[in-house]
Amino acid sequence: MDNLEVIARLRVHPGHLEGFASQVAEILRVTRDRDRHTLRCDWFINDNGTECEVHEAFANEQGLIEHKINTMEASVALFRDYAFDHHATIFGEVSQDFIDLVESRMGAAPTVFSFMQGLGLPATVSPSTVGTGHLELHAHLKIRPGQLEGFRARAEEIMRITQEQDTKTLRYDWFVNGKGTECEVHEAYVDEAGLVEHNQHVMDARADLFERYAFDHRMVAFGQVSQQLRDLGTKHAGGLAVYSFLQGLEAAAAV
Repeated sequence: MDNLEVIARLRVHPGHLEGFASQVAEILRVTRDRDRHTLRCDWFINDNGTECEVHEAFANEQGLIEHKINTMEASVALFRDYAFDHHATIFGEVSQDFIDLVESRMGAAPTVFSFMQGLGLPATVSPSTVGTGHLELHAHLKIRPGQLEGFRARAEEIMRITQEQDTKTLRYDWFVNGKGTECEVHEAYVDEAGLVEHNQHVMDARADLFERYAFDHRMVAFGQVSQQLRDLGTKHAGGLAVYSFLQGLEAAAAV
């Protein structure tokens, strides 16, 4: 995977969703006008309007730095008036110089998940399609102590099945943290039927993954999600958090 991704999580101050959305629109305006290397900047909101996830993608780490500089003033206003509790995770390869820069300015090194394996398809889903039928999911799981090698082998088997049998899977990228203790899987499907198809294909291999190598499976869906999918998440992942598309570089949803 060549691109660099950032997932930012933040909370919305109670009663300030409308102002929050307005300031997000300003951040996106600045991004469109000034950024040269930003591939994605999509904002999602949970069901009760209290939590937000931002999905960003950049051509490289310089693109991320450029974006932060360009949107600094608008982002300061966002957190001053409308949001709090900001956490960000980087997915992909970053230089030690970048890590040192973040640590010097933020007081702590960034959380980084390195790319482990994927389908070899484009790393981002078109922002305008997330709310028009395509389904995006993130799965978070923990790796049992001392079982990273077995985890990788079982993940490779799940990937093989996905490549050979799935017909509606757009993305299936696995990332692992530096300690080899946590993994995130970023998935996208043509529609909900694609997720159902995928689950049927990998059911046995995935069951073995969690029986022997992984635990604490949590899933988040982004976009319009049916009750059937929510029930599926409850059955296979102990529940499914859902975030609806709020605004992005190509489209915006009314609050």
